[in-house]
Amino acid sequence: MSDSETDARTAARRTASFLAVAAATLYPLAGVLAFGWDLLTVLVLYWVEMGVAALWGVPRALLAVPFDRSVSSHALPLAGLREKRGGWTYRGHTLYVRNVPTALLQLSMLGTVWGGIGLYFAYALDLWGALGDARWLTVAAGALAIAVAHGVSFVREYVGERAYEHTSARMAISHTGQQTVFVFLLAVPVAASESFRAGGLAVVTGVVAAKLLAETYRRVTDDEPGNGVFAAVFGDRDTTVDAPTVPVPEGDPDAVRTPDPRAVRMECACRGLATLVSRPAVLCALAAAFLAVVLRSPLALLPASLLVASVCLGAAGRYLRLGTMAFHRYGETLVGHDRLLDEPQWRAPLDVCEGSIPRRLIDRVADTALVELDWRDPGDGYWPDAAYDPERTRATVGPFAAFSDAVVALDLPVRPAERPEPNRTVAYAALAFVAAFACVPAAAWHVSHDPAVIVVAFLSLVVVGPFVVVAVYYL
Repeated sequence: MSDSETDARTAARRTASFLAVAAATLYPLAGVLAFGWDLLTVLVLYWVEMGVAALWGVPRALLAVPFDRSVSSHALPLAGLREKRGGWTYRGHTLYVRNVPTALLQLSMLGTVWGGIGLYFAYALDLWGALGDARWLTVAAGALAIAVAHGVSFVREYVGERAYEHTSARMAISHTGQQTVFVFLLAVPVAASESFRAGGLAVVTGVVAAKLLAETYRRVTDDEPGNGVFAAVFGDRDTTVDAPTVPVPEGDPDAVRTPDPRAVRMECACRGLATLVSRPAVLCALAAAFLAVVLRSPLALLPASLLVASVCLGAAGRYLRLGTMAFHRYGETLVGHDRLLDEPQWRAPLDVCEGSIPRRLIDRVADTALVELDWRDPGDGYWPDAAYDPERTRATVGPFAAFSDAVVALDLPVRPAERPEPNRTVAYAALAFVAAFACVPAAAWHVSHDPAVIVVAFLSLVVVGPFVVVAVYYL
C-alpha cells in the first residue's frame, strides 16, 4: 500500500472518530430542544462522560510504550512495578507491566473522585430528583453514545494507528483530568445561581460550544503535543521518554539461580498484609465497621472488598517484582531476567558492584538471604533525577536458601559469613521493655476492673508495638 493511500485511510479514520465524538458532544443540544433538558441534566451527562473517559483510560495507559517522566513514583500504587521491562502481548499489542501503577491510579480516581463527585452532586444539587423518570432514558441514551464514541476513538485511533507508540501513560489518562476540570467549572455556577441553571438553550449552547472547542483542540494537538499552560489544560502535554533496553551477552549463561519459593510466598503475604497499614486501608476499615455495626447495612461489603483487593494487589505486585525473577551470570556480568515476561530487567557489572546482605525478618524465619547490589558511580546521588531510573544502578538478588552456593555460582561481591547474626542483647532488652509496659494495664485491671483500663491497654500497645518488632528483628 502506498504512502498516499495510507495517509488517506488514516485521515478517514480520524475524521470518522472525530465525528462520533462531536455527535456525542452535541447531543445535549438535542436534549434541550426535544427532551426538555436543562443544565442539571447536562451536568449529569458530562459527569457520566468523566467516568467513561476514566474507564477507557485504563487500557490506554496499559498500552503506552514510552516511559513517563512526569509522575513521581511515590504517588502511585505498586510504584515498584515502574521498573519492570516487558509485558503481555496480544495480537501484536503489548500491555506493559510498568504502566500498571498508572492504571491503578486511574481506577482509584474512578472510585473516589468520580464517585465522590456524583454523591456530592446528588446531595447538594438534588440531581436525581430534578431529572425525573422521562429524562433518565434520554440521559442513558446519551451515556451509551458517549461510551461508543470513546470506544471508536480507542479502536480506530489509539490502537488502529498505534498512537500508543508515542503516548506516555500520563498522556493516556490526561483526558480524565480535563473532564474533571470541566465538570467542576460547570458545577460551580449551576450550584450558585438559579438563573444560570435555568438559562435555557443559549446557556447550554455556550457550554456545549466550549466543550466542543476543548475536544477539537485536544485532537488537533495530538500529533504535536505542546508544553504550555494552554496545552496542559486542554491538550496532552508531552511527557514521553524513550524506553531503554537491556542488552544481554550472547551465549548461554554460566550460572542460573532463582529465588526460594517459600521465602517468596512469605514475603508476598507480608507485603499484602502491609497494605492494611495505610490511611486508605484504615478509612476503608472504619467505613466497613460503621456500616456493618452501626447501620447494619450490606454496603459494608464494598469497603471490605476493597481491603481484600488491596491485600491481593500488594501480594501480586511483590510477586511480580521478586518471584518471577531468575539471575543469569555471563562471565563478569549479572543479568536479572523475568521468567514470566521473558524480558531482561537489569544488567550489573560484577567487577564494579558493591554488595551487602540486609537483615530481614523473613530471611530469619525462612533461613534465606539476599544480596543488595549497587554499581553507581561515586559522584551519583542515591536518588535519580528523573521520575524513573532508566539505567538502573541498584538491584536485589535473591532470596536464596542455599545462600553460599548461590554466592559462589553467581560470583556475588559478598561473603556468606557476612550474614547478619542475631543480637540477643537488643532483643531481650526490647522484650523486657514491652513486658514492663504490659504490666501496668494488667495490674490496673486486676485491682480496679475499670473499663477505662482498656483504653490504657490500647495506648500501651501503640507505644510498645514498635519494640515488639525490634525484638523479633534482632532475635
